[in-house]
Amino acid sequence: MKRGVVPSAIFFMVIALTIAEYNSAFHDSSKQMGSAPNTVSLSTTTNTTEPTTNTPPTTTNTTTPPTTTTPPTTTTTTPPTTTTTTTTPPTTTTTTTPPTTTTTTPPTTTTTTTTPPTTTTTPPTTTTTPPTTTTTTTPPTTTTTTTPPTTTTTTPPTTTTTTPPTTTTTTPPTTTTPIPSPTPATNMTQGKYNVSLDGKLCILVKFAVGIRVNNSEVNDVFIVQPSKTSTSGECGDKTATLNLVFDEGQITLKFLNNDTTKNIYVEYVSYDLIYAFKTGELKEYTGTNRSVELFKATPGHSYSCKSQTLYMGSGVSLDFTQSRMQAFNIKNTDFGEADLCKADQPDYRVPLAVGIILIILIVIVVIAYLLSRKRRTGGYQSL
Repeated sequence: MKRGVVPSAIFFMVIALTIAEYNSAFHDSSKQMGSAPNTVSLSTTTNTTEPTTNTPPTTTNTTTPPTTTTPPTTTTTTPPTTTTTTTTPPTTTTTTTPPTTTTTTPPTTTTTTTTPPTTTTTPPTTTTTPPTTTTTTTPPTTTTTTTPPTTTTTTPPTTTTTTPPTTTTTTPPTTTTPIPSPTPATNMTQGKYNVSLDGKLCILVKFAVGIRVNNSEVNDVFIVQPSKTSTSGECGDKTATLNLVFDEGQITLKFLNNDTTKNIYVEYVSYDLIYAFKTGELKEYTGTNRSVELFKATPGHSYSCKSQTLYMGSGVSLDFTQSRMQAFNIKNTDFGEADLCKADQPDYRVPLAVGIILIILIVIVVIAYLLSRKRRTGGYQSL
């Protein structure tokens, strides 16, 4: 700063002195021009005419240069702009997610293995040792009184004892027949069965069936599984038979086309079952039902019932569910119009009784209203 100010001051002083000198010179020249008049010199020449020379006044024009006023140079030193940039570091949020540990606990499988007792019968080993017979024969000693005496010794024979071979008796393994156990309970499954002759259906049924035993010893159901059941049967003009055969037995249905009653129904139902409802108790169950007109339907129609139980005697019954049956007059390999069983038919008795009661109440109310109105008008005379 100091170095810049001193030269500037000297510069301004020089300019000021120069301006002062110009001003003084200008004033001096102005005074001289005002005091000196214009002089005209006339020369007289005899007999000779000379041109008159007019000497114009000498005008001294002093051109004063314009006063240039140079403004003082102001040197402003701008301090350097200090830019302070504060950079805020980005906020980094670190979320550490703990690793998810999935522990899969294997299901505990309890396996109970019952080892049947092993009975090994070892027959007693009889070893017969024959008595050892040792025979020692002592020969008589003969002494002769002859000198020297001669003595004769006889060596006894060697006896060899032979042990007989030991006989081992092997007991054959005992074979145990497994005791039958009940089949695990399963759900009722609907099966579809048919019987045909020359490609034409004479019986078409669809139902789920179970053989229920309910007596003092057993209360359980054997369910016929369609996947393990085969069909057989016969087709006739007026009768047709359906046999459902499975490993434990069979069920037979015989249909009859009755021209007199104009109905088709099951003439009889029979069953045969060999099954162990209890472990180790394999029993045979048989029965026949010859009820009148079972599963009845009109020709060309099918019998339909959601649930029906047919008693077979001796505490045994057949449970039919989701039943649909038709024999004869089967068209397009499908069931005809359904004839509902009594349990599935709509019951109009309750709605009918309610309607009759409502009508009676309405009649009573109307009669009561008319009687009360007649009593009110009876006490007045008409004008």
